[in-house]
Amino acid sequence: MKRIALAALLTTATATSALAGGIDRSGQFLGPLFEKGGETGSYFQFGIGSVEPSVGVSVPGLTGSDPLDTYVPWSAAIKLDVTDKLSFAIIGDQPFGANVNYSGLPIQQAPLDALGIEPGANIKSQAWTGVLRYKMDENWSIHGGLRAQKVSGNVNANAGTNGFRQLVASSDIDFGGLVGVAYERPDIALRVALTYNSEIDQGLTGTETAPAPGSTPDATSFTVTTPASLNLEFQTGIAADTLLFGSVRYVEWEGFNLATRTGQYVNFDEDSTTYSLGIGRRFNETWSAAVTLGFEAEGEFVSNTALAPTTGSQSIGLATNYTQGNTTVTMGVTYAKLGDRQFGTAPAVSFTDGEAIGVGVRLGINF
Repeated sequence: MKRIALAALLTTATATSALAGGIDRSGQFLGPLFEKGGETGSYFQFGIGSVEPSVGVSVPGLTGSDPLDTYVPWSAAIKLDVTDKLSFAIIGDQPFGANVNYSGLPIQQAPLDALGIEPGANIKSQAWTGVLRYKMDENWSIHGGLRAQKVSGNVNANAGTNGFRQLVASSDIDFGGLVGVAYERPDIALRVALTYNSEIDQGLTGTETAPAPGSTPDATSFTVTTPASLNLEFQTGIAADTLLFGSVRYVEWEGFNLATRTGQYVNFDEDSTTYSLGIGRRFNETWSAAVTLGFEAEGEFVSNTALAPTTGSQSIGLATNYTQGNTTVTMGVTYAKLGDRQFGTAPAVSFTDGEAIGVGVRLGINF
């Protein structure tokens, strides 16, 4: 069952979670913490993928270009057994991000175009999570830890009543926490894990530039609070060598904003809930495979800059595992249909027929 679960995790680590909740990317996964590992109880994994989203643009009387850019998510983890009851994992991921380019669309760009600045956003994040797990008995365990996170990027857009700005900023490393509980029955490959991830206040510094001839950058500092979330992950055997698995992720996006002394660049006003459900099957000691379905209801995710020009998703993912000795290679592909969204007025811009293809590969080593 363990090898099947690995295949299941990859599909949710590509486009399924990478397109959830507007700018949610990794899903803040904890799967490696529950790996049994090899002779020493240790486990290492590294994964990398590519997500290629696209969306059709409809502007009255004009032709617009697809504003969504391809991005390459990666993750890494190592898990070590300290004692029979205590284990420790370090997990690296990119929890949040945005890659949008509105050049050629009538969204706040005329003053920016005059300076050769492309309207849009490029936001990156990196997080490293250290988490301990303590097994209270054969069935119950608790886990908790600390997450170190930093963000950086640029937003070229309307800052509210103060007009257009080019904002470039980055943060130092800031910290948040996580805590959770899990219930397991190894005889039927059952595991249910619930994890709460706290919000993190990120203090950023950078510059803002007004798109006017002769403008000079103004120094700025501000705080962005990345949202708290709740993850429910489960799996259970339903037949010999067959696993049912899934997850529910709730993220408190309501109230998320990016604001400086100049004005407000981004504001979200809805939370998001993302669901996934799948089946994995082991064919022999070498090969296993899994299929995953994902769903997130459409919402508004209102923002000044259309930071998330699609809303909601429906996805299907396929993955396969090849195991040789203590090494497993997982390969997967996910297709997601993205929800429509309308932004702005006079003229209104409609984003329709959005879709994304995510592919990924991951190496896992038990030792």
